[in-house]
Amino acid sequence: MDGMPLTLVLGPANSAKAGEVLGAFAAAANRGAILVVPTATDAAYYGRELAAEGEVLGSVLTFSGLAREIANRAGYAGRRLTPLQREWVLERTLRSTEFDALREAAGTAGFPAAAGELIAELERTLVTPQRFAAAMLTWAEQDPRRAAYARDVAAIYQAYVSELDRLRRVDGELYAWRALDALRAAPGRWGPEPVFFYGFDDLHPLERDAIETLARIVEAEVTVSLTYEPGRPALSARAETVEELRPLAARVLQLPASDEHYRPEARTALHHLERRLFEPGPAPARIEPGEAVALHEAGGELAEAELAAAATLDLMRAGVPGEEIAIVYRSPGRSAALIERVFGRYGIAVALERRTKLPATALGRALLAVARCALLGPQRATADDLLEYLRAPGLIRHAEVVDRLDAEVRRNGLRSATEVRARARTRHDLDADLERGLAEIDALRGAPDPGSELARHARRLLAAAHRGRAPLLDAAEELDARAVGALERALGELAELGHRPSGGELTELLETLEFPAGRSAQTAGAVRLADPLSIRARRFRAVLVCGLQENEFPLAAAPEPFLSDELRRELAACSGLRMRPREDALARERYLFYTSVSRATERVVLSYRSSDEEGNLALPSSFIADVAELLTEDWPERRRRRMLADVVWPEDAAPTERELARSRAAATAPTAGDVPSPIGSLGEAALAHVRHSQILSAGALESYADCPVKWLVERELQPAPLEPDPDALARGSYMHSVLEQVLRRLGGPVTPESLPRALELLDEVLAQQSHRIAAGRGEAVRAGWARQVAADLGRYLAYEARDGSDWPIRGLELRFGFEEPESLPPLELDPDVRLRGIIDRVDADASRHAIVRDYKSGSARPEHQGARWETDRQLQVALYMLAVRELLGLDPVAGFYQPLGGGDLRARGVFLAGAAPGERLVGNDGRDPEELDELLDEARVRALALAARLRAGELEPCPATCSRDGCKYPGICRA
Repeated sequence: MDGMPLTLVLGPANSAKAGEVLGAFAAAANRGAILVVPTATDAAYYGRELAAEGEVLGSVLTFSGLAREIANRAGYAGRRLTPLQREWVLERTLRSTEFDALREAAGTAGFPAAAGELIAELERTLVTPQRFAAAMLTWAEQDPRRAAYARDVAAIYQAYVSELDRLRRVDGELYAWRALDALRAAPGRWGPEPVFFYGFDDLHPLERDAIETLARIVEAEVTVSLTYEPGRPALSARAETVEELRPLAARVLQLPASDEHYRPEARTALHHLERRLFEPGPAPARIEPGEAVALHEAGGELAEAELAAAATLDLMRAGVPGEEIAIVYRSPGRSAALIERVFGRYGIAVALERRTKLPATALGRALLAVARCALLGPQRATADDLLEYLRAPGLIRHAEVVDRLDAEVRRNGLRSATEVRARARTRHDLDADLERGLAEIDALRGAPDPGSELARHARRLLAAAHRGRAPLLDAAEELDARAVGALERALGELAELGHRPSGGELTELLETLEFPAGRSAQTAGAVRLADPLSIRARRFRAVLVCGLQENEFPLAAAPEPFLSDELRRELAACSGLRMRPREDALARERYLFYTSVSRATERVVLSYRSSDEEGNLALPSSFIADVAELLTEDWPERRRRRMLADVVWPEDAAPTERELARSRAAATAPTAGDVPSPIGSLGEAALAHVRHSQILSAGALESYADCPVKWLVERELQPAPLEPDPDALARGSYMHSVLEQVLRRLGGPVTPESLPRALELLDEVLAQQSHRIAAGRGEAVRAGWARQVAADLGRYLAYEARDGSDWPIRGLELRFGFEEPESLPPLELDPDVRLRGIIDRVDADASRHAIVRDYKSGSARPEHQGARWETDRQLQVALYMLAVRELLGLDPVAGFYQPLGGGDLRARGVFLAGAAPGERLVGNDGRDPEELDELLDEARVRALALAARLRAGELEPCPATCSRDGCKYPGICRA
């Protein structure tokens, strides 16, 4: 042991460990030295850096690469599973394993991943399935109630390894383990090459076993560098690893702290931060950080990303290369998309190691959609699946073909892919590309090997968008190409295991398949987005640590699902099996934060959010307080802030020309509540196309009174809707139609005597007429709506029979102002303003008194009462009363909005006191003759004023009255 050629190089961050290790590696490169670093990104970085210095003979590997090198030299030829193969083997093994205590848990989505983590930990800890099963059995013997659980947990590992043996395969951890076993059996096969481990924050037992095997058995020169200093709380999480290696080392080099790596202007502050962070004892002297340590406060994640982007731009403009800047999050995956979007908007390239799922790409979504249409049952593939497939890039050259089909699908509430295919095939203008696309679905459905057929189709789709050309791919197309490559590799890897996925398995594979999607960390000028461990092996001039929130960084410990810390202690006590505790998180989180801030040589920026996007309070990380204790007391007050209310940047702080333009535009905008229309008014050319310039309708005038912009959109532009009619509109149309037919067939008003016949007619009409309420939402829902309509109409007919009004019906759906033979002429409000409309119902007695009724399918509303017609901009019934008087020569003594639903069926509006029949009129709606005439005259005046404004093209938004929910078209009104 005394001659064991293991050297431990220890020291805090920036203690020249890199110089010691990398210098020794460079000196030994001509002997075939190997440098082992934590990640592939680190390997590429140091390989490039060393090559630039002329050191090209040595190898830079990850631990996985070292295991492969050991296997090659020791003659071990195990066939290693890929990550996808391992996942598939594990899931298949778990599905075929009979569980007892874990039966319910085994059916959950997260069970395979948790089981995989347990197995990997056991393999890295060098615990065999037999040893683990024996330990669990010993533990269970202490309490019979533990037996089922112990058997189930042990079975996870045993069944998995048994399946690997059957397949004659190993996973990554077993590959390294058995390669080391092979090297121990033939140590002479390694040779004299020294091995250097650099940049590791920790070493699991399998890695430590490799170090011991190389140093003690093979007697190779091994040097291990670890960030560690005795007694430092920030580094206490690494004490166990160091103390386990220390007895094995022939030489331990403890390097002192050094400040020589920091930039001169930042040296004092950053060295003080590294030396004093988390240190116990009396509070150290506070120092002035200058610009070396800064603090950001943000209102929400978007503002935090914008602050980080602005600070990054400042650094780059000051001469700091993008690749020398790191943006660190504790868990960057959840913020990666936001950072990419915001930094891209500010013109900053971001390098990040992230994986994306295949359906996140346009081509990936199309492949999943076609697989669902072809390989699942006819009722499981949806209309959206088929439309998604048809929108695949390059599949159909004329996108308007799919647009028209999409509109039909949504307007008609089609739900299944089968319904959409039937609709597409009945079209007379079936596009050739569309027909070929549908034929591809049939080809995939009938293929003996759907996976191979899908891969062929994926290649065709990828090339289809570039028929006859050889263009460079843009970013989205590059992702599509990566998605196709990932699919082909995945199918090939499964084929290696002799598995050909079925239809359901293939769609599941497409849903979950991931592939690398981020920009490479070697991209010149790209800022690095990373987690703390990913930057531990190199320095950056500036590090921005974001997301410093309570329960985010430091991250709360997540309990291990199978082996809690308590169970681990019990296993160690009863069986001797020692496994590292998992739930003591503070030491680990302190080390990660220490690693983050100690990587900077010039600038550290700490960032936290004081609220979320909704304005809810968010608490900062306790680590910020730890840093504040080391700096001058006013340091937190000098923080840079961007809060929720800061929609634009201050002009003197705008980071880009675009943001400066937005700031200036905001500065010249009017105060809130005084927002001018972006349209202003319609010009002469536009007014020439306005339908209502010739003849108006009461509904159009009411819409214009509510909001001119709403009138323009809904009454003039009339964009074709892409969804079925809203339920309320479809219900109203259906109830109007049914009630009209019932009353026409009845031939008169509903009275107690005619009520039985009216109800019979209601049943007949309902049986004959279909409805479009709840289109596409299932027959049970639609049948429920039909029953509700039948009940409401039956209740209304009974109400009308009891009301005591028996005036004959003079007209139903009475039309005026239309160019058709049965229509009455238009109502002339004055020589230049003519009106048209459709009156639901007019009743008249022998004395030519008339009642105007306008049916409302819902319940009564406050604005329907006559006293509120003017204030609530109601015109329709009043204008209809004028039309009855002037076009039919009748004397309108009442005008009502008649509810057909709700708890109160009383008609609301106005009536001439003593002249209108009915026992359930509301007294407040009564008027004397002068009041009624005045109300109708006032309605005429309002209508004329609105018509004048409408014909002048005035388009002032009225968000307060546009709808019950405010502005309906904020994208147009900017209100």
